[in-house]
Amino acid sequence: SLPDDILHLLCEELANQAAFDTLFNCACASRALAIPALTHLYRAHHLAPVRGGGEDETVLLATKQLMVQKWSILWRSIIASSLDKTLFPYCKYIKTLDFRDLDNLLQDDYFKDATRRQFFSEPLKRFYLTVETPLRRSGRKYERLNNTGIIDAIGEVATQHTPMLESISGKLLSHALVRWAPRLPRLQSLELYDGEPLEDELVHASIYEHCPQFNSLSIYTWYKRFTDERDHKLAKFIETIRPQTLRMIETISDIGAGAETFLALNGHSQSLKDLRLCISTDSLPHLALLKGCTNLDSLRVEDIHGTTNIEKTQNDVFLEMIGWLRQCEDLRRLSFTKLQSSSGIVASVLLEDRVKLQKLEIDHYICKDSQLLHQALINQRNSLQFLSLSGDTDAM
Repeated sequence: SLPDDILHLLCEELANQAAFDTLFNCACASRALAIPALTHLYRAHHLAPVRGGGEDETVLLATKQLMVQKWSILWRSIIASSLDKTLFPYCKYIKTLDFRDLDNLLQDDYFKDATRRQFFSEPLKRFYLTVETPLRRSGRKYERLNNTGIIDAIGEVATQHTPMLESISGKLLSHALVRWAPRLPRLQSLELYDGEPLEDELVHASIYEHCPQFNSLSIYTWYKRFTDERDHKLAKFIETIRPQTLRMIETISDIGAGAETFLALNGHSQSLKDLRLCISTDSLPHLALLKGCTNLDSLRVEDIHGTTNIEKTQNDVFLEMIGWLRQCEDLRRLSFTKLQSSSGIVASVLLEDRVKLQKLEIDHYICKDSQLLHQALINQRNSLQFLSLSGDTDAM
């Protein structure tokens, strides 16, 4: 027989290879293998192929229904374990709670009838919450699942039994984060569908006080787009994070991040390694305010409008951006999307001998006007491993 620590190492490697079938067979093979196999099976559950219903629209109807059944069983086992209704405490093993995936399950067209009844049978019956919604034309009401209430109720229970939790994501409510934070001392990453919870200063205080390892923030959208408070609120949250601890921040759409947010990020200039920004015409001129963040390993900037060429309209900002990026000696991955002046910026970065890029992606540039960019690529020939250039090739 092998010592437990060796069994854990073997199962960890199986999880790294996403060998879920093998881990399941190991869990069924013997008592000695059950704990290490289940530990790593659920620790990697957020990578399981059944999540999202398999996310393959080409499969047969019967196969899709079976996949959704397996998907629901995965979540049911996690939730039931937090109620101490399973043979093993699966909930205690997990490091990631992705409530986006649970929300997708509840909304899936195949999550109905027998599958839904089975999911919400005991001991999960308490989570069956519904609301009545009027039909547009007839005005008659129909009953649908209250997804927000269900996820809040499940999260309330689950977070009491997930001592290893490092990442949480989804449509989260501010008062939920305030309640959950004291139970999550290992929390490192927060992925918000909507940035609205960051408007609540109690959320700021809770994460600062109870989550000392917090270092990663991702925001998909921020619905209050017609107010000018989003930039201020996000900056205030960043300022409350322990100085020099934030390692990654991502804005997946334009959430109003601008001058205040960029200035606040300088408070994490030494720790910030991964910066992914979706900006607008209004925030583009303020990018150079990030010039203190010179320890970046990866930078992605997407200009949602793609209409302003700062090289021509605000050359001082253009030159400041070049000066900033040439100071980022650790920069390995650089991506510009719809940024009109990207070719000029990138050309100067490529010519900086201290920068050793491994991955470069740019689009929306005029190829015939970018001879310097194409020539400068050879300066990175010893380090560059991935290159994607997508531009206008007319008259090239």
